[in-house]
Amino acid sequence: MTSPSKSPEPAAPASSERPELDDVPPLLGSWRNIYLLVLGTLALLVALFWALTRAYA
Repeated sequence: MTSPSKSPEPAAPASSERPELDDVPPLLGSWRNIYLLVLGTLALLVALFWALTRAYA
């Protein structure tokens, strides 16, 4: 005996399951600003370590 095939139910959008994911981050107001902060910090550290390497080489 075969059972009737059921079509899979469409997945619900993620935002309806976890509305907190749509909130803005608590720091700096947007994810773009956080990414810019991280990239700026990385650039600053690279420049600092380059300068230290040149100074003490």
